Amino acid sequence: MKKGYIRYIVVAVITGALLSCSDLKFGDAFLEKAPGTDVTIDTIFSSQVYADRALTAAYATLRGALIMHINDGSADYEFQNAGNRLGWDNLDALTDIIQTHCTWGGVYGMYYPGNYDAETEANSYSTKFGYDPEAEGMWSGIRRAYLYIDNVDRVPDMSDELKEIRKAEAKMIIASNMSEMLRHMGGVPILYDAVDAANQADVDFSRKTVQEVADFILGLCDEAADVLPWKLDDTDDGRFNKAAAMALKIRVLLLLASPIYNADEPYMEPTQPTSFNADKVKSEDVPLMTWLGGYKASRWQDVVDACEAFIKENEKNGNWYYLVDNGGNESVIAYRYGFAHCYADRANHEIFIGTCRQMRYFGDLYHRMYFGPSSDYGNTGRGYGGGCITLNYVDMFPNADGTKADYRTWIKEHNGLGTIDDNPFTGRDPRLCETVMIPGDSFQDRYAETWIDGREHDSESNPRYATGFALRKFLWDYTYATYHYKPANFPYLRLAEVYLAYAEALNEVGRKDEAMKWLDKTRIRVGLPAMTESLLQSLHEGETIPTYSECNLIGDPVLRQEIIDERAREFCFEEVRWFDIIRWKRDDIFQKTLYGIRIRIDSGSLDTEDLVLSFSDPVEEPTRYWKTNFSRKWYLSAFPSDEINKGYGLVQNPGW
Repeated sequence: MKKGYIRYIVVAVITGALLSCSDLKFGDAFLEKAPGTDVTIDTIFSSQVYADRALTAAYATLRGALIMHINDGSADYEFQNAGNRLGWDNLDALTDIIQTHCTWGGVYGMYYPGNYDAETEANSYSTKFGYDPEAEGMWSGIRRAYLYIDNVDRVPDMSDELKEIRKAEAKMIIASNMSEMLRHMGGVPILYDAVDAANQADVDFSRKTVQEVADFILGLCDEAADVLPWKLDDTDDGRFNKAAAMALKIRVLLLLASPIYNADEPYMEPTQPTSFNADKVKSEDVPLMTWLGGYKASRWQDVVDACEAFIKENEKNGNWYYLVDNGGNESVIAYRYGFAHCYADRANHEIFIGTCRQMRYFGDLYHRMYFGPSSDYGNTGRGYGGGCITLNYVDMFPNADGTKADYRTWIKEHNGLGTIDDNPFTGRDPRLCETVMIPGDSFQDRYAETWIDGREHDSESNPRYATGFALRKFLWDYTYATYHYKPANFPYLRLAEVYLAYAEALNEVGRKDEAMKWLDKTRIRVGLPAMTESLLQSLHEGETIPTYSECNLIGDPVLRQEIIDERAREFCFEEVRWFDIIRWKRDDIFQKTLYGIRIRIDSGSLDTEDLVLSFSDPVEEPTRYWKTNFSRKWYLSAFPSDEINKGYGLVQNPGW
C-alpha cells in the first residue's frame, strides 16, 4: 500500500474561535511538518495550551457548508477542505432547492452535465465529499484526534478529569468525520488508532460494511456520552458535549433505518471487487458495504428509543436545550427573529455543535461572494449565481395560516400583477422571508429590489437572480452588526433535527398522533397552526407519494412526506435535503422539472409609492443530466479509482 495513504500527521496550532485573536498563527508548513528538533510530539504535548490547540486543529476539520477560499495563502484558510466542497457551491444545489448558475462551480460543470465519475473523484477537489486520504480533511481530523488521544495523558499541567473530557471530544471528532463518510459513501475503512510508518503494515485498511462502520460510530458516541457534560459554559461553546454525542447517534440511527440501507433488497446490485482487492475482502461482505441485508422495523424503534433517551436527559438537565423562539411575541417579526437566530448564533441553546469556527466572522467567508445579492457596501460584483432558489422550493412554504400556497394559482387569480405588500410571497410561513430574498422584503432598511434591473437583481443576464430568487439564509443585511462582524458559525447539528427525526420515526412505528405533535415543534416556533388530519391531507392533495414495498413500512405516507418537506423548510443550506432525498430513495425528486420566475416592473416606482410588479408564468430551468438519464448510483459518491487500484481492499460503490 502506498505510504502516503496514512501519513504521520503532527497536529497544528491554528487560530480560530476557540483561540483569542492575539494568539500566534501557524500556516500549512507547520501543519504538515514531520517531528523534528524544533517541533516534536513532546513539544506539542508539553503543556495544556499547546495540547488544546492541537485538539482545535482536529475540530477544524469538521464538515461545514459555509465556503472558504484560499486567496492569499494566509493561515486563516488553511482548513479549506473542511468547508469548501463542490467547487464553491452547496449541496442543496444538487437538490430541488437550488439551481446554481455559478458556471465555474463544481455543480454546474460537473454534476449537472453528468460528468462526475470515479476518475473525477481521483483528480478533483470540487466534488461533494471526496475520499482521497491525502487530500481530505476528514482523514486529517481522524488522525489528529487519535494522536491527541494517544498523547494527552502526558500533559503535565492538565487535570485527569479534563484529559478524559478532551479525549471524549476527540472521539466525537472521529465519530463525526466517520458519519460523514457513511452518509456520502456507505461502508469505508475504519481506523482504530493513529497510523504511522512503523505500524502501517499491520493495519487493515479494507472497506467495511455499513453496519460495522455504524457500530463503530455509535460506540464512540456512547463512550463519549458517558464522559462529557451536558451543559457547556459560553467559553466552551463549540466543543462536543453529551447532548451532541446523543444527537449524532440519532442522526446515524435515522440513516440506518431509512430505505437506502434498510430494505429487503439493495438499492443497486453491488460492484464486485477488482483483481487488486478480491483477496482483501469477503465476498459475502461486498453487498453489505451499501446495504444492511434486509428490512428490520426495529431500526425505526432504535431511533425512537434514542430520541426518548435524549429528551429524558434534557429534561433532567432543566431543558438546557430548547428551540430559539419568538419570546412570547406573536408578531411576524418576532417569528422571523426566532428562526433567524436559531441556526447561526453561538451559545444559543439549540445548536449542539457549530463548525466553521476557524473563521472569525461571516464577513471573512466567501459565502457572500457566491450566494449573496448584489449590495455589499457598494461592491455590486458580488453574487455569482450560486444561490438561485427554485420556485419548487419556494412553494413548499405554506401560507401563514398553514394552508397550501401555490404560485401558479396566485398569478392566475391576480393576472400576474402584485405590489410590495401583496404578491405571491407575502403572508407565507415566516421562514420563507428569512431563507429566500423575496421582492419588497426589508433589506438594509429599504425594500429588496429583486426584480429585473432592481438593485439586488441587476440586469436580466446577471446570474445572481437567474431563477428570480436568491438565498438570504446566513447572509442577512450585510451590515457590520448582522454580517461582517457576526462570529461565523455553521449549525452542524441542532435540536430541530432531533425533534423532526423523532417525528419521522414515531410515524414509522405507528405512533402517528405523537409524530404530529413533534412535527409541530418547528411549525409553532414560526407561528404556523398545529397540524391536523384535514390540514395534512389538503397540503398534499393530488400528490403522488412513493410507496416502499421492499420495506414493509407502516407509517402514514402523507405524514412522511410532510415531515420531509418540513425538514426542507427548516434546514435549507444546512446539508440536510440531499440526504433526505437519497435515504428515502426519491428518484422522483431527482427527475422533476425545476422552475424559476421573472419579475419585472409593470408600472409606477418605489419613489412614488405606486409600484406594480409583473410576475411571469413559471420558467423551466435548464435540464440536469439525471432528469432523463437517472441512475441510483448517484445516491453514494464514487471512490477514486487510484485508491481502489492501490489494492488495500477498497471496493467501488454500485454503478461507478
